Amino acid sequence: MMTSTFPLLFAANLGPVAQAVRRLRWLMLGAALLALGLAALLVLQLPWLLLAQALATLAVLNFVLRHWPLPPRSQLALGLFGDVLVLSEVLAFSGGAANPLASLYLPPVLLAALLLPPRQAWLLALLSLGGYALLFGWHLPWPLAGDDAAYAFRLHLVGMWLTFAVSVLLLTTFVSSLARQLAQREAALAQAREAQLRDEQLVALGVQAAGTAHSLSTPLNTLTLLCDELCASHAADAALQPDLQLMRQQLALCRQALVQLKAGAESRPPPQPIGDALAQQLQGWQATRPGVRLQRDGLLHGGPLMAPDPRFWPALCNLLNNAADAGGGEVELDAAIADGQLQLRIRNRRGRLSAAQLARAGLAPLDSDKPAGLGLGVMLSHVTLSHLGGELRLENDAAGGVCATLRLPLEGDA
Repeated sequence: MMTSTFPLLFAANLGPVAQAVRRLRWLMLGAALLALGLAALLVLQLPWLLLAQALATLAVLNFVLRHWPLPPRSQLALGLFGDVLVLSEVLAFSGGAANPLASLYLPPVLLAALLLPPRQAWLLALLSLGGYALLFGWHLPWPLAGDDAAYAFRLHLVGMWLTFAVSVLLLTTFVSSLARQLAQREAALAQAREAQLRDEQLVALGVQAAGTAHSLSTPLNTLTLLCDELCASHAADAALQPDLQLMRQQLALCRQALVQLKAGAESRPPPQPIGDALAQQLQGWQATRPGVRLQRDGLLHGGPLMAPDPRFWPALCNLLNNAADAGGGEVELDAAIADGQLQLRIRNRRGRLSAAQLARAGLAPLDSDKPAGLGLGVMLSHVTLSHLGGELRLENDAAGGVCATLRLPLEGDA
């Protein structure tokens, strides 16, 4: 399963992996030069020129791969095939299959199985098997220090341990790195799936909203006509006029909301001081909630020039409405500019959210305690702010009640 999962997940991100393999090849070449230096100190009989030629060939290949504009997968394939061929050449010049370095065939084969298509991985595996088999008959003698066979055998055992240690370090380091990247990629995919599900819910909700807006047009027009007739027929009734005027205002607000819904997204207004824009929006919101007491603090006017996306203001109003309903008609709003972002804190001093509600906030509709509440306000606000590059966080306030913190970037598409 791993051999089929890794190539799929890293197909579009093999560049860093190819760079890591090239760096690893330079490290192995450095280790090979140290091993040759140690062999010279031990007076081993080696074909020095042939070995130097093999290592130089691999170094040239690694250098060419660094500057040759090939796709990362092709760089990996050429490099791993070069590793196997040069290793076979080194083994043939130093004892063949008896050389403990023969176990170094395993790392290139494993990397090919993880990173290359199956056809190339199997081809490299067969090439390694064939090269290892040929080393039993085609090789130069095992290097000896004089004629001491016992010493040569001890040297062989030490070489086996060193080769095993190198293989373990290479495989553990590289495969652990790939596994960590795989976990990160899977987490990103999970987040993308959650975002897609939320977007699908919003699309479905938008379709239903468009149908509902169409259905409500006729009843609203009928109620508006009836309200006008009542105002005309009861013009002399001073006690009834305030109620009729309030009805007319509320119907006008409903018609305006439907017009905006049918017209689609509003055009973005020109930039203005964010404090002034916030004051205008809050004034319009309080006109729809005259019974709510709003306490503002910070950024009452002025501030940096900003033109928030029109979708931001409905998201803010949703949270203000939730706080007003949950807080018994009292809402606190703190505004500030921090870390290049507009930061708003909306508090109500009543009620608390359970741990389950806090965990689901913004991910799914919450259970609403309001008689006509659908529990969609927080989710809509969360998704809107995510699309605008901001964020929304809900938490229980230590002094009582619930605090909603909104952050919106001052620059970019916000």
